[in-house]
Amino acid sequence: MNPRERLYLTLSALLIGAVAIGFAATALSLVSLERLRTSLEMVHGDLRFVLLAAFLGLLAAVMMFFSLRRGTGVETLLQSGPLGEIRISFKTIENLVLKAVREIKGVRETKTRIVASQAGLVIFLRAVAYPDQNIPQLAAELQAAVKEYVESTAGSHVAEVKVMIENVAVDATKLAR
Repeated sequence: MNPRERLYLTLSALLIGAVAIGFAATALSLVSLERLRTSLEMVHGDLRFVLLAAFLGLLAAVMMFFSLRRGTGVETLLQSGPLGEIRISFKTIENLVLKAVREIKGVRETKTRIVASQAGLVIFLRAVAYPDQNIPQLAAELQAAVKEYVESTAGSHVAEVKVMIENVAVDATKLAR
């Protein structure tokens, strides 16, 4: 779910919550009928409330659109084979990347993100290296190994492998001293 969808759902949850509290307060007689009548008379004929109603209607329409829209739910890489189409999920590519990274000495942990572009796959790799590693050399090894393994295994062109060494793992026994 993208940030815009989260914003719409949050706004709708707040609106529905406010309406629910209003109904509950009225049903429990926490709001007097006279006060409610006065509030409704204040709204009568005020164009600002027409704008508010239009905004809420638009918000409801957008929410309805997002709720009815169909998506695959899983990002995939589409390839054509001799017998038809082949789909490889990005999760599969991520696992291939992690397997390639495990073969490289000097990497403690990694996180991966895959993006499809016109030029091919762009693989974002965040890693934590062990101490005393040559970081530029390690990053170059990671790029080469990931590119070669993904291309040979998944049969898809890898345009870029972007490596970010986030940190260097600190040995817990050295910290205790």
